Amino acid sequence: MEDKAEDNQVVEGDVAGAAAQPGELERLTQDLAETKDRYIRLMADFENFKKRALKEQSELLKYQGERLVVDLLEVLDNLELALSYSSADYEKLKAGLEMIHKIFVERLGRWEIRGEGAVGSEFDPKKHAAISRVPGSDAKPGTVVGELKKPYFYKDKLIRVGEVVVAAGVEETQSQA
Repeated sequence: MEDKAEDNQVVEGDVAGAAAQPGELERLTQDLAETKDRYIRLMADFENFKKRALKEQSELLKYQGERLVVDLLEVLDNLELALSYSSADYEKLKAGLEMIHKIFVERLGRWEIRGEGAVGSEFDPKKHAAISRVPGSDAKPGTVVGELKKPYFYKDKLIRVGEVVVAAGVEETQSQA
């Protein structure tokens, strides 16, 4: 029982000691108000940051292809220029078209878009669609001997399957006859 009485006196003494210090309660109340104010401002800043980040991300997605379009406009300008000289001699027109092709391939390369020539390679059903088989070719059966459309890749992803002509084997040629 004496222990309980001593504990109560210690607790009452601590409370009385804290209250006895003049201005301590006011200082703690002021510190709490300042901390609360900083917290509210920090939360407001964070909400503003989230809104700004969301707006920037939205604009980035909306206009993500802008640089690609600017690069392609240069190719279009060159094509229009070539068409304006279409009555010129054949060699000049051909040279102009070759230049435009080179610029176009270069611009696609900037965007990591590349075509892959298939002629001479083994037919790969993951990259090629065989639109025809040619019998009696000197090429090994299953080899791509012609290409109507190249397969194209964007970075490491196949974005267009190539359309190819494949060499047929001798037994395929005889069975079709």
